[in-house]
Amino acid sequence: MFWNNEKGTYGYIEKQRRWEMIKTLLMFGVSIALYAAGYIATKSNKNFLTLAAVLGCLPASKSAVNMIMFFKAKGCSARMREVIGERAEGLCGRYDLYVTSYAKNFQISHLVMKGKNMAGITEQQDFDEAACYQHVKTLLAQNGFHDITVKIFKDREKYLERLKSLRESEMDDDREYDEKVLELMENLSL
Repeated sequence: MFWNNEKGTYGYIEKQRRWEMIKTLLMFGVSIALYAAGYIATKSNKNFLTLAAVLGCLPASKSAVNMIMFFKAKGCSARMREVIGERAEGLCGRYDLYVTSYAKNFQISHLVMKGKNMAGITEQQDFDEAACYQHVKTLLAQNGFHDITVKIFKDREKYLERLKSLRESEMDDDREYDEKVLELMENLSL
C-alpha cells in the first residue's frame, strides 16, 4: 500500500508521490472547511476559525512543495528493474534515489556499493555526470566517508558489466560499511 513505503525500495517515488498528493489535498481541504465553517457561522472573515484556516495553510503549503518535488522525480522503470534484478543480487543496493543539490537534481535509478566502490545507473537524459560525482563525493566526505570511488552510468550495458565485476570481485566485503554509505545516500535523497 502507498503508506507502507521505504526509501531505497523499488517504486518508492511513485508511491510517495501518491501519498504526498493525498496528504496535500487533505490538508488544504481541512483549511477550506475551517474557513467555510467560520464564515457560515459568523457571516464574517473575522473569527478564530479563519485564523486556524490560514495557519493550516502553512503545513499544507509545505506539503504541496514536497508533492511538486515528487512529481518532478522519476523512479526506476520496470524494464530497468527487470534487467538489473538478478545481476545485482548479493550486492548492497538501493532503487529510486533522487539526490538534490542547490544547482541540479540527480535521478539515480539504482545504486550499489561494494568495497569502497559505488556504482549507479540513471535514466535521466540530461544527467550531468561531473556535477553528480562532485556533489556525491562532497556529501560523502562531509559525513566521514573518504576514498570511495563513485561512478554513475548512463549506458545500461556498461552498468551491467560493472555489476558483474563487483559481484565477482574479491575486494573487502564489509556489508555493514556498505549499508551505512547507502543509508546516507537514502537520507540525502528525496
